Amino acid sequence: MDDKTTAEAIDRVWEMMEDMRICMLVTREGETLRARPMDAHPSREEGCIWFLSDRRGHKDDELDRDPQAALTFAKPGDNNYLSVSGQAEVSNDRAKIDELWSDMNKAFWPEGKTDPNICVLRFLPEQAEYWDGPSSSIGVLFKMMSARLTGSTTDLGDNRKVPLD
Repeated sequence: MDDKTTAEAIDRVWEMMEDMRICMLVTREGETLRARPMDAHPSREEGCIWFLSDRRGHKDDELDRDPQAALTFAKPGDNNYLSVSGQAEVSNDRAKIDELWSDMNKAFWPEGKTDPNICVLRFLPEQAEYWDGPSSSIGVLFKMMSARLTGSTTDLGDNRKVPLD
């Protein structure tokens, strides 16, 4: 069980987002949930996660209709998982686009950061839940076998729901 204070747990959530960076952004299209991989730019100072996005995709329209969204991060090799729920909004903030831009983005926008199809998504986190497990697969296997042999439950690390707003 997780014995971190709330402040320590919040710190851990932001650390995990910085470490993992690639996440699945989940939006709603009517009754259907849709997810797609995105490159997260967490900014604890601003209290949000930024994304470069393309206006030609459906996620911007979906967020305009329903701003409730979720992010899921995973680093299976370290047994670390994070889910963050909150609200997202679409913006045409060219200064933020310039700040987030890297040459890697040319793969999506060959015209560069002035491409009119680029926009930014600002995700405002409300709550997170993390699973922070032991990084050794052998350690996980050992704990599972030990619990099975002793009839106890398996302690696979920290799990905590964390308020972020």
